[in-house]
Amino acid sequence: QEEIGRGGMARVYRAFDTTLQRQVALKVLAPQLALDQEFLRRFEREAVTAARFNHPNIVTVHDVVTDGGIDHIVMELVDAPTLAQVVARSGPLDEQTVLSVAVQLIAALRVAHDNGVVHRDVKPGNVLLRADGRVKLTDFGIAQAADDPRLTTTGSIVGSPAFLAPERLNGAPATPASDMWALGA
Repeated sequence: QEEIGRGGMARVYRAFDTTLQRQVALKVLAPQLALDQEFLRRFEREAVTAARFNHPNIVTVHDVVTDGGIDHIVMELVDAPTLAQVVARSGPLDEQTVLSVAVQLIAALRVAHDNGVVHRDVKPGNVLLRADGRVKLTDFGIAQAADDPRLTTTGSIVGSPAFLAPERLNGAPATPASDMWALGA
């Protein structure tokens, strides 16, 4: 129906699921990347990784579909701005709101970490703030599952530099502690 977000690998659209008769978010891999097997594997890993979670502070993944040779991730539609958008529009959040956001993100990260997943890109652009105060963590696109041997990234640093823990900038692997450092940043 309309584009609601975009990143380096994909665009996200508001869509209507005609089978289940509900609004959804549809993440579509960029066409120029659809031919690259590494990007396809990464995109599929995102869906599999995020689908492990059933938590009120993590965006729910419903399905993965391929249409016309292009992969799509069907997700819960969260009709809300990102934390980055809210701060850019209204300035810093008040102390009570910051505390609420932090507590909800800690709960989301605890679930991810307890399931062996490090998000690796906790940043304001990946945090959705609903009008009712509920926070949703999204974009597990570069998350690293401890049980996935394909995700060895020797010599590479993945994530948003402003939110990377110092040890990550020095080449150390991502850990739950580095996600928590990013949350603090």
